[in-house]
Amino acid sequence: MRRTKEDAAKTREEVLAAAAEVFYESGVSGSSLDKIAKRAGVTRGAIYWHFKDKAEVLTALHSEIRLPQEAIVDGALEHGHDDPLGLIEQASIEVLHILANDEHQQRIFAIMILGCEFTEDRSDAAQRIVTANAEMYEKLQKLIDMADRQGKLASAWTVDAAARAFQCSMNGLFAEWLRSSKSFPVVDVGEMLVHSLIGSMRRRAN
Repeated sequence: MRRTKEDAAKTREEVLAAAAEVFYESGVSGSSLDKIAKRAGVTRGAIYWHFKDKAEVLTALHSEIRLPQEAIVDGALEHGHDDPLGLIEQASIEVLHILANDEHQQRIFAIMILGCEFTEDRSDAAQRIVTANAEMYEKLQKLIDMADRQGKLASAWTVDAAARAFQCSMNGLFAEWLRSSKSFPVVDVGEMLVHSLIGSMRRRAN
């Protein structure tokens, strides 16, 4: 019996949903395609129909956390923006609200920041997480550089330091929230963090 496109798409969705659960529970390094297949209720061959390895599954999961704010950021990078720091501030707060209320997104985010063991001999899956973080840093760096060229970045900050500080702060916020079993109001704390960081980066008018 031939599989229809709808059947194949449904299987792919089931595999990714199972992978998110398995990666979240066991970490990426502690997971296997066999575990994912068992959780999804499919054969290992069904997974190989869609993905060649665990790293490809992780890449597909990461693509699911492309939020609406990313399109706005990409547009600003392509066409320019009159308040790049304000854009980072607004987009980050919107992401806070989305992630605080979407458990599937929370799982994927946890996988991307907590799910791999990082050693010198990195697996393909761990390298995918490193690449994803580098891509996010690059976008932040370009927006902050845009603000710097507009004369809007405070002199105490370099572009690199500002981008690194913001990325580390946001990743650290979500990591601690998830590690602590969501024991504090991440939106409230996150909004204060974002406003404080961006406020410190803005050049004061003379």
